[in-house]
Amino acid sequence: MVEEVVEHSGTPYFCFKDIDENKPTGSIKIRVETIGYFLKRYREDMVRNSQKQQTIEEQLQEFEARLRAEMAAAERHKLAEASGFVPLGALTQNQGEYAEMAGD
Repeated sequence: MVEEVVEHSGTPYFCFKDIDENKPTGSIKIRVETIGYFLKRYREDMVRNSQKQQTIEEQLQEFEARLRAEMAAAERHKLAEASGFVPLGALTQNQGEYAEMAGD
C-alpha cells in the first residue's frame, strides 16, 4: 500500500530491501551505483521536459501575438469598410493587381 502511494506521487524513491547477507558491501555498492544512474537519468528527463515546456510556451505566445494582430487588422478593415474609408495600405497593395490587369 505504501509503495503504491509513493509510486503514484511521481517522485523518486529507493528501497534497500533484499541486501545480500553474504556480501552486503558489494550489494550496497551496486545499489548506490544504480541510484546514481537513476538520479542522473531523472534529472536529464526533468531538464528535457522543462525545455520542451519552455519551447511550447514561447510558441504559444508567438501564435497568440500573431492571432491578436490578425484580429486587430480585420477589425480595422471592418471599421474602415463600415465608415466608407479605404485604408492607405489597401490602396498600395492593390496597385500591383490593377497594374497587371491593365497590362492584359
